[in-house]
Amino acid sequence: MAAEVAKLYADALYELFTEAGSDDKIHDQLNEFADVFRANPELTKLLAAPLLTSEEKISVVSKIFDDNGLVYDFLCLLCEKGRAAYFTEITEEFNRKYNEFKNIVDVTVTTSIPLTEELRGKLTDKLEKKLGKTVILREKTDESIIDGIIIDYNNKRIDNSVRFGLETLRHRAADADI
Repeated sequence: MAAEVAKLYADALYELFTEAGSDDKIHDQLNEFADVFRANPELTKLLAAPLLTSEEKISVVSKIFDDNGLVYDFLCLLCEKGRAAYFTEITEEFNRKYNEFKNIVDVTVTTSIPLTEELRGKLTDKLEKKLGKTVILREKTDESIIDGIIIDYNNKRIDNSVRFGLETLRHRAADADI
């Protein structure tokens, strides 16, 4: 149900976004608001509390966020409809539509140590050429991959980590009874 609610409201917000001339300020503000929700999970719980009236929830929202603009009005509507708890999911769905419109792909890269500026630039260039889209690179470090790189985008994974190679060898050896 959460996915359906998020899609419904994200579609409505995206329609308003396009009617407003596809203003990137709306996208930016939406993500700023979502960052506040992610950093403060208790805010989501508060706005989902059934004991608070929608007016009380809107009062909380007005004390935290700038009270002008489409995103603020949209968040107040979510409070009135009892859907504020879905704000982060709505933002994620909206961002999918936005990225498709702007020909952007989010790519998460996992390495055992942080990338250097030079490697980050080369990787971004190579991915943009391969995918034919603007790449937003999100980096993670995970020492457990030992070495190599894992690239995740659009529900796809390219795993060239040493850990994956070792696991593959272990499975092959088990299958061959070595």
